[in-house]
Amino acid sequence: MPTFFSPSAYVNPLTPEGRGRTIAAFYLAQGNPSILSDAEMRRDVLTALMSKRAVDYWLNQQQWLELVRNVGRVQILRLTDEGLRTCSSSAAGGSATPTTPELIEANRRGMREGGHGYTEQTFPLLPE
Repeated sequence: MPTFFSPSAYVNPLTPEGRGRTIAAFYLAQGNPSILSDAEMRRDVLTALMSKRAVDYWLNQQQWLELVRNVGRVQILRLTDEGLRTCSSSAAGGSATPTTPELIEANRRGMREGGHGYTEQTFPLLPE
């Protein structure tokens, strides 16, 4: 079963720190690849790593995420082309909500390894 560590403090997603957390959550939900893609991600994992409000914003208001399918009661999402461009631009400091690779990596590490201010969360495997 996948295990991640959710940050306990809410960070405004429209700040460099919050955008770094958001992008880090996408990496982990995609299996922690070296680059983001349109790979499928579990909504329950994203909600735990980001927040329900942030996932809803990316999905419903900005359409940077899209629903792919449902597996049982779990929605499977993926980044749209616009979502991928937004993440890339933010990571390079060139968007309205810039962040840095260092903030993204620090969040990835915390969500993978835990530590002070993180809560361990385990997610059940999805049926095939």
